Amino acid sequence: MAKQLTRREQVRQETIEKILSIAREEMQENGVAALSLGVIAKRLGMRTPSLYTYFDSKNDIYDELFRRGFLEFGRRMDERPNQDKSLRENLESALRSYMRFAQENQDLYQLMFQRPVPGFVPSEESMAVSLARLDSIRGQFMQILEREEITLDIPYEEARDLYIAFQHGLTELHLANNPELPVGQGRFGKLIPQAVQMVVDAWKK
Repeated sequence: MAKQLTRREQVRQETIEKILSIAREEMQENGVAALSLGVIAKRLGMRTPSLYTYFDSKNDIYDELFRRGFLEFGRRMDERPNQDKSLRENLESALRSYMRFAQENQDLYQLMFQRPVPGFVPSEESMAVSLARLDSIRGQFMQILEREEITLDIPYEEARDLYIAFQHGLTELHLANNPELPVGQGRFGKLIPQAVQMVVDAWKK
């Protein structure tokens, strides 16, 4: 049974959520690296030093958003369709889910998969959440490769990283060229099926 929060604890948690929500709004409007504690404090109607009651530093806010971003990303990947289907269907589902997450959460996507903030390094706890996602991907795709009797010519880790780079590059190009169009449309978004087929054909040789 979940512990009942005291009124003081509840108010503190509500304030933390407000801080994170404002931080995301500022990141979306002004860029991830432009986040300002002074602006957050002003919008909350408090003095900047008061924020340190909730977060030790601006990097701690980034870290919490990084961790939450990967938790949400992991949830979406776990719930995506066609996970029990063929390698091609699975990879296409993964790429579409990745691109959709990036399009709907561009601030978190930049924080998680790019290096937009000089000096920010995720904590061990947050990195553990992101690495757990990689482990999950490894287990799932190893099962698919075994089921379809696919033997790779390169180590699995290299094949996985090449696919991640492929997926990331296509997503970046879609966001840069047609950010207003849904996944599956636009100059690069529409190339998902062809891109996945190229990977599958290469792996099945």
